[in-house]
Amino acid sequence: MSTTADGQAATVDVHTLGGTFDEAAVDQWELAAAQRALKNLKAVASGQVMVDLLADQIEAGDQHVKELLAASDGTYRESRTEFTVRGLTGTGLAEWFQSQWRKSQADADFDNKTLFFNAHPEHYGAPPHYRGGNVEMIGGHLIRFKAVALSELPVEVRSFYAPEYPVPLMNALLTLDDDTPFAYCVHQARDTETGSDVVVRVLYPSAAPDSLIEGHCRHLAIEFRTWIRSAAAGR
Repeated sequence: MSTTADGQAATVDVHTLGGTFDEAAVDQWELAAAQRALKNLKAVASGQVMVDLLADQIEAGDQHVKELLAASDGTYRESRTEFTVRGLTGTGLAEWFQSQWRKSQADADFDNKTLFFNAHPEHYGAPPHYRGGNVEMIGGHLIRFKAVALSELPVEVRSFYAPEYPVPLMNALLTLDDDTPFAYCVHQARDTETGSDVVVRVLYPSAAPDSLIEGHCRHLAIEFRTWIRSAAAGR
């Protein structure tokens, strides 16, 4: 819907050979087209090609993260998104995640890289020498990071773990290209009578602005909804 010069709302119906459609249908066509375009570009310009194209933006992202770390004095705040899932238990979701991880379990990455990168439009890809990680938009900056699975959370972030969600999905440390630690993933679930409750968090330096925190809440909502759907379909 748009607004005309006299302030009146303008709407359109679209007539194709297949029928008549409203703007909501066109919105879905546009979204599907955008997703196809992004998948194509990621396939053509993947790995080091993508990293080279984004080099200046990635360098600016590194600097931004280091400024946040310096201002945070070793403390963190959470970007947290919760899901009420029907038709898939937390145990089932955890089993699906475990089936997707690289078999070494030494990193926090999917065997099927397409499944990972297409979970969110702003997953750009990872340098080819990374065992796990990504280049993605965080707080308006492109951040290149490595991801390493953790069997135990360090003291500075252990308080964020929620014992009322007893099913672990993933704990991971995120570091910059020079191995500077800057964030932690703490993802958990619990079974319910109808499916599961899922809570996913990324713990960022406490100086991170609210815009980064809420922006990543929405990022988590998009990518984990994709993975929850994939897990449900796979079972």
